Amino acid sequence: MDAVLFDLYDTFVWSRWGDLSDHIADRLGIDRAALHVAYNLTRPARSTGAYGSAEGDMAAVVSAAGAEPDGPLIDELTAYERAFLADGGITLYEDSLEVAAELRARGTKTALVSNCSHSTIRVVEQLGLADVLDVLVLSVTAGVAKPDAGIYRAALEGLGAEPEGSVFVDDQARYCDGAAALGIATRLIVRPSSNPIEGIAADTNGHAVITDLHQLLV
Repeated sequence: MDAVLFDLYDTFVWSRWGDLSDHIADRLGIDRAALHVAYNLTRPARSTGAYGSAEGDMAAVVSAAGAEPDGPLIDELTAYERAFLADGGITLYEDSLEVAAELRARGTKTALVSNCSHSTIRVVEQLGLADVLDVLVLSVTAGVAKPDAGIYRAALEGLGAEPEGSVFVDDQARYCDGAAALGIATRLIVRPSSNPIEGIAADTNGHAVITDLHQLLV
């Protein structure tokens, strides 16, 4: 392999998003299902930076959930989210750093390709992923999200790599589809312990399945 492109959530890290959403739902006085609907409705725009900031993202979610997005409430919830994510809300899988280091030792270039909102920028900084991976491509700053071809191309260009000889790893089959359309080899990761926000792929769409990042080294 010349290059490996990693998804972030439920591939490289796992989150306690359920605990965070429970707190936000309780604070808004709505049930968790209604909050999930709000997150889903706003995800495409949040993922490409449309709301301008973490506060803007939170305001969009709160509004979509039917609550009034007043300033003090948004500041409170954004501060809570920031503290939550910094204090154990996001955790690296045990194999992530080890595999990234081994790939680098073998001369394989690595990139992060993540659909995410503004809050993930700080998460990536706190985890020190810029020191672990060669290129970081976050949809919220790139302005384009998986499965759009542009986000994979941005990673390849940053690495100086071609689709042939590159591998993309993600827990969502449709994001693997986007990479495969460019000629990038794919691995659909289905970790036994994961519970992705977007759900576990109902169909592999023909992508090779792995359950652990160590399988990339074989």
